[in-house]
Amino acid sequence: IVVEAVHWASVFSMNARLAERYRHGRVFIAGDAAHVHPPTGGQGLNTSVQDAYNLGWKLAAVLGGAPQSLLDTFEEERRPVAAGMLGLATRLLDSAKRGIRRRGREVSQLDIGYPESSLAMEQPERHDTLCAGDRAPDAPMRGAAGQPVRLFNLFQGTHWTLLGYEVADRAAVAARAGLRIYIVGKRGELFDDDGHMRDAYGLAADTWVLVRPDGYVGAMVEAGALSALEQYLTLVGLAADPTIP
Repeated sequence: IVVEAVHWASVFSMNARLAERYRHGRVFIAGDAAHVHPPTGGQGLNTSVQDAYNLGWKLAAVLGGAPQSLLDTFEEERRPVAAGMLGLATRLLDSAKRGIRRRGREVSQLDIGYPESSLAMEQPERHDTLCAGDRAPDAPMRGAAGQPVRLFNLFQGTHWTLLGYEVADRAAVAARAGLRIYIVGKRGELFDDDGHMRDAYGLAADTWVLVRPDGYVGAMVEAGALSALEQYLTLVGLAADPTIP
């Protein structure tokens, strides 16, 4: 490229700023209003969309009857992500100034999770495997009629998804609005013939996996902890409705 004339020019000043709070009463900020950073790595759009989706499903839940305290988890979950993203974008800019333009796995944002969130619940506690707060993986499955099914297709939408893996009692968790329940295994709608879901999620029989509307694992419980799962569902506005058969 040969530059023949420059009609207008300015000096780019690097800014990396993060709001101290994402909420003040009934006012919330997200996206570029909450975090400013250099464009290196292309992190801004994805981070902003994730902010909006995280806040969006929580606002909908509170409008539907969930406790107001659910909205406090927006800042709790998203502000640390933005802080890490600002550090990443700044490091990439410093590398670009030195002529180094390497994009590693971290720019894909696929490893973002909320394991420390108050919305991450496990009973019993899990180690060295997929945990509550992690991004829910995809897996190829087989439907009851033999058709191929992928977990990501089941998660798509604004609903919650509850997966019962090889559970003894498929009716142990009552149906309710906003929650889609699928049983994997005997007498279920899905079959994990090749163990892809078992391996990706680190599952044993009689385990329930609750996936949030934004595609993250909210809770993972074994059959003996279903009372804790019911409390969790109530917390996020999914209390059992006796009018639903």
